[in-house]
Amino acid sequence: MALARKSAKQLGIKSVYRAENPVFLATLRAFRERANLTQDELAALLQRPQSFITSAERGTVRLDGLQIHDWVHACGGDLVHWAKEIEQALGTPAKGRTKARR
Repeated sequence: MALARKSAKQLGIKSVYRAENPVFLATLRAFRERANLTQDELAALLQRPQSFITSAERGTVRLDGLQIHDWVHACGGDLVHWAKEIEQALGTPAKGRTKARR
């Protein structure tokens, strides 16, 4: 699902409706499960209610960048590892990407 193959219209739709969203959500859950954390345990580490974890994993609550950072670190990972896992799960090729404009 490389971005280069998506049209501008496909990229413009809300992420909750994109085909990649279940992959994103599954990766969040996988990080928690590999850390051997229950939803209750992760919620305690993040100082949030357990329902927040459930809602985030189901996609009814959208996480911002800092919340993802906290989630991944609470699970013993880092953003680079998490991002690489997302890229791999989405099948985004490492070669041929264009550099971001500055």
